[in-house]
Amino acid sequence: MLIVRGTKKLRDRLRAAPRAIDGDESTTMLGDWFANALFWKPQVALFVNARTMLPVFVPLAPAATLLDRAPDAIAAVLRAHGMPAELVDAEAAAMADVRVAPTNDRQVVGVMTEFAFQAEQFSARTDDEMFALSMRMSDLILGPLMKRHGTPAAELAALLAPDAEVIDLRSRVSHAGIGAARSGVAHQLKVTLRGVRPPIWRRVVVDGGETLHHLHDVIQAAFGWYDSHLHEFDIDAVHYGIPHEDDWTPVRDERRVSIGEIAGAGKIRYTYDPGDNWEHDVIVEKSLPADEAATVPNCIDGRRACPPEDCGGPWGYAELLKVLADPGHPEHAERVEWLDWIGRSELEPDAFDPSTFADDLHTQQTIKLGDWLD
Repeated sequence: MLIVRGTKKLRDRLRAAPRAIDGDESTTMLGDWFANALFWKPQVALFVNARTMLPVFVPLAPAATLLDRAPDAIAAVLRAHGMPAELVDAEAAAMADVRVAPTNDRQVVGVMTEFAFQAEQFSARTDDEMFALSMRMSDLILGPLMKRHGTPAAELAALLAPDAEVIDLRSRVSHAGIGAARSGVAHQLKVTLRGVRPPIWRRVVVDGGETLHHLHDVIQAAFGWYDSHLHEFDIDAVHYGIPHEDDWTPVRDERRVSIGEIAGAGKIRYTYDPGDNWEHDVIVEKSLPADEAATVPNCIDGRRACPPEDCGGPWGYAELLKVLADPGHPEHAERVEWLDWIGRSELEPDAFDPSTFADDLHTQQTIKLGDWLD
């Protein structure tokens, strides 16, 4: 038996598929596969294995036959990754009985969202093109695999060869490491999202010797943004960012300016996604010797959850919360479906969990490392 844990958007298109009941478990070696519907042209179903994070892209249409076609597509990808024929045959046999259940792991849902974001730039229409896309995405470095084998392909290889060496890729990421402040001075900052009530804020501690670009990564990880849009620092009326030839105003390179250099500034503002215009006020609360800061970078306090990306900025977020709070609102079902699609179906506006900061920071850095390796 194979349990496919689909998002609501996919389950709505598989209404006739058998549903899992309490006690049902996958009998395959790789366990459950998560799945989502991607509304590209043509539409695509993305399957991600919960155990290895291995992705498999399959044409969605016709939806009525998706669960009949998916096991063959999964078997083809496993075979291409070197899984022995007898194991592939055993997986295929177990997948003859497919049942659908809701998703139950936010981390895997987040990985599906990342795959969809990274893969959308590639055109995949035929079965062969989607197979090639599956193989390409299996080499993407993922935050949840950082302490294991880094990529889905390596994770599967390690599963097939249990004695394989575990390579900690964090040592290859320039600023992802967490430890003592190398510059000897740490700065405690409070970062508050403007225009949102009740306030959403984070308190972070950073090494004064690190760059503004590193601070950008820290803010992204502390809030839970995806770093999928442009950003800029405005510090005492001077703009800092990644310079581009199309810039309308002069921009200083944030990669060449340390946090310590701007710690005494009068006004620091960080803007993420000019479209939604998420503005953050940054206040340097105090500077302290490195030995008084346990670890840097770190997120030590905060309030309330980060808004979803692309929800329309502060006004759009307020409207989204209003719609979600009213099951009778004509847009309620549409907004719930959209949150499910972007992996935020369990949005809890009042929630804040600093324990995800380290993993989120590693994810920010490893995506960039993956781009560099390409």
